[in-house]
Amino acid sequence: MRKVANLSRAILGIALMAGIGVTAFGAQAPAQPQYTREEAEAYNALYQAFQAGKLEDAVQAGEAFLAKYPNSVLAPRAKPLLVVVYAQTNRLEKAFALGREVLNADPNNFGLLYVLTLAASAASKGRDTRFDADGLTYATRALELAATGSSPPGFLPQVWEQQKSKILGALHQAAGLFLYNKAEYDPAIEHLKKSSELDPSDPVTFYLIGESLKLGKYAKLRESYDKLTPEEKTAEAGKELLRQVDEVVDQMIEMYARTVAISEANAALQALNQEARKILESFYRYRHNDTTEGLEELIKRYKPSAQASASSS
Repeated sequence: MRKVANLSRAILGIALMAGIGVTAFGAQAPAQPQYTREEAEAYNALYQAFQAGKLEDAVQAGEAFLAKYPNSVLAPRAKPLLVVVYAQTNRLEKAFALGREVLNADPNNFGLLYVLTLAASAASKGRDTRFDADGLTYATRALELAATGSSPPGFLPQVWEQQKSKILGALHQAAGLFLYNKAEYDPAIEHLKKSSELDPSDPVTFYLIGESLKLGKYAKLRESYDKLTPEEKTAEAGKELLRQVDEVVDQMIEMYARTVAISEANAALQALNQEARKILESFYRYRHNDTTEGLEELIKRYKPSAQASASSS
């Protein structure tokens, strides 16, 4: 799959978590005498650089703090902040190494689970799958925490209500992507369908559903059908098998059409748009006597403006 989003842009989705608050990613050093003034100043240099978006300064301040004060009572606040900064600056090996340490101590840190899932997903979309296994573990745990019905640990309830569809959609998409990369297409589709329901604005989700159907169910059915003799293909069993093939193809056509429709106006997604359109035209021709008549009307049906009109009518 082509790279459809760069890592730094994906991790800037951290803005969604501005209300997760200080418990998830640290805060200004509190005014209790549990540490020296020098410790507080060193920690605050990290926190203030993070808050100001000065990421390279935050990296330097965070590493300096942990090197000088590894056992400080402020270290548990500093480490999650540094994980996020590592992810934002594409230092993924450091982000996941430190992230594992933090999550071993605090496995319910939803904010960090979400950040690392996004980081692994963005890397995977760029064909770097080194972090897929961790990403799937973190996405699964985050979804478990979110399934309790209340806002996840460290997440302000009002922010959760505003953002949960986007966040859960991203988590399900990521889980689906990691499973897709493992060729576990059926469970991938389950997650991706949930993602499409939660956030139908992301064309990547529909593209991945189409690809999972193509490489999974369609490939198996097509292989079985192609092995039949001409006589077997005209028998009832052969006709039923072809009907099943065509049914899956129709599902794929819808997914690729949705991908094309949603990504068409986004300049950053033109590689995805062109790839999906190429596949779409091939399968559409197969189902429509080698013509593309009606294809543009089908794509138009799934454009955001058309979907909005249908919802309001």
